Amino acid sequence: MDLKLEGKCALVTGSSEGIGHAAAAGLAAEGARVALCAGRPDVLERAAEKIRAATGAEAAAIVGDLSRGDDCVRVVADAAEALGGIDILVNTVGQIKLAGIEELTDADWQAEIDRNVMSAVRCARAAWPHLKKSGAGRVVNITGLAGKQVYLPGDMATSLTKASLISFTKTLAHEGAPHGILVNNVCPGPIDTEGMPERIGWIAGRLGVSYEQAMQNREQASLLGRLGRPEEVADVVVFLSSARASFVTGVTIEVGGGAAHYI
Repeated sequence: MDLKLEGKCALVTGSSEGIGHAAAAGLAAEGARVALCAGRPDVLERAAEKIRAATGAEAAAIVGDLSRGDDCVRVVADAAEALGGIDILVNTVGQIKLAGIEELTDADWQAEIDRNVMSAVRCARAAWPHLKKSGAGRVVNITGLAGKQVYLPGDMATSLTKASLISFTKTLAHEGAPHGILVNNVCPGPIDTEGMPERIGWIAGRLGVSYEQAMQNREQASLLGRLGRPEEVADVVVFLSSARASFVTGVTIEVGGGAAHYI
């Protein structure tokens, strides 16, 4: 299937590793020109070079802290300049603060909101003129099952922010439709990213079980009995970014191996 992504310009935030990097690599493999953004210059440049070597595609590396409003504006502007515009915005940047209500300070809550929600809001706002000019713009936000179903200890702040991002996506889809801009969520379940060992370790300590037991529990949350791969999430992101998803907007697509236990 030709996804018709050749020459499209895509900004992928939080793309030095994990789902973000897999999404950028997937878009580049389909012929898109990509701009990667993350906060660690050395890791980011290595990630961009890996994509260049594997695909031959243009991959710009733009350093930024997207919990800051001014960095969101600058990163979008730099990406548009480097690529010659923005047709696709993929918001994968985010953080997880594993803690209960007594442990979460006001600063913790604000940091989660700025990183998980406002980064997407600010980048979408800054990219909006470019997406309108494209005439077939795409915004894909990476949320998480915690935004729809709480089943892990410590997911309080993450659950609130991911639910907010799902709501934002729905309303932004209404605003984008008259301009040909399609806006969707991809909602990963248990995915084997670089941050998973820390997460499993925290859960094990909280529940008083071994690391191995906590990992087994996490794997069994999926009907398929395993963790997903970042590339499996990225494949859905790439499709939603493409011309083939021309009648899909305002929806949340779960990529969790059946880990969501609701209708």
